[in-house]
Amino acid sequence: MYRLMKILFLASILFVPKTWTKEMIEMEALGAKATHCTYEYAFDMYGAHCAGLRLTKIPKLRGGLEILDFSDNKLQAIHADTLSSFTSIKYLYLADNRIYIIDEDAFTGFTYLQSLDLSNNVLLNMPNSILQLPSLRKLYLRGNPILYTSTELAIVRPIKAPLELLDISDCKIKVLPYWGSLPQLVYYNISYNPLTTLNTSHFAPMCNLEKVDLTESTDELKLCSMRSPFLWFQEKRISFQLEDYSKLNTREFEKCPSNDLVLHNATYNRCKADYLQVQSVKTTRRTWLTISGGLAGFLIGFILLLYLMHRHNVAQTKTKSEKLKQATPANDPDRNATANLLRNAS
Repeated sequence: MYRLMKILFLASILFVPKTWTKEMIEMEALGAKATHCTYEYAFDMYGAHCAGLRLTKIPKLRGGLEILDFSDNKLQAIHADTLSSFTSIKYLYLADNRIYIIDEDAFTGFTYLQSLDLSNNVLLNMPNSILQLPSLRKLYLRGNPILYTSTELAIVRPIKAPLELLDISDCKIKVLPYWGSLPQLVYYNISYNPLTTLNTSHFAPMCNLEKVDLTESTDELKLCSMRSPFLWFQEKRISFQLEDYSKLNTREFEKCPSNDLVLHNATYNRCKADYLQVQSVKTTRRTWLTISGGLAGFLIGFILLLYLMHRHNVAQTKTKSEKLKQATPANDPDRNATANLLRNAS
């Protein structure tokens, strides 16, 4: 019986129409997982997609990449030569790897990097060079055990990276690190951390902050220790996210003393002044670039016009010369007579 069923199965495969076989192969190919990096364009930028390949190192890729998605792999360390061939990258995704160490000079030369995602790795510390990248606007550190140990994160200040988004959620942080002045920061995610303190002085140097996510980070905080920072959020119109807002509406919370916010306003105003100065420099630079570009375009156009006029004049001169030659025949008697007179005179 088993032998008969086997023969029938083989016969069914042999007599399946070719079109059906082709469709089955195509369906299997669609269902198969990718085994190598693919290249594609996204938002007019050239990128490589290497996510989910379970690679232990970054393979050799094409040059000129602006996006690299290497998330969900098995990368463990980033050394100076790991990414040295990809300094043109603007968006780098390294989430869901096993990265436990990043060398201080690992991102040297990454002047174009705007977004760096290191979420869900095992980083205990972070090199200061990342915080000094000149174009970095978004930094994701979610799910790393940063500051889990008793050692304090040594941050070189001032931070030069123009950070607009900073995500340190679910990093097991008890005391927030002092970043210093972050005048361009707009969104700050510190959710899912067992915070034991929350100080207004931490937020005062973030003078353009619009939103703070504190979801499930205030459970360990004493109620009265929250009053000053939340009054600060209200005064500066900073929206904040909590899992439970009810405790802020209690009489106990209303009776809590609040620290004088005037001292923090001084820090806030200095941050604003620095921000306005940077914006003024950027505006001036853009203005001069616009003027320089306009002048350069005008000069190029003027030189091109002179060149075209010169070519036109040369063409007209050649045309007149050719017309004169055609107008005077070679056997013209007047021309011959003039030639004889000149010959006799000599």
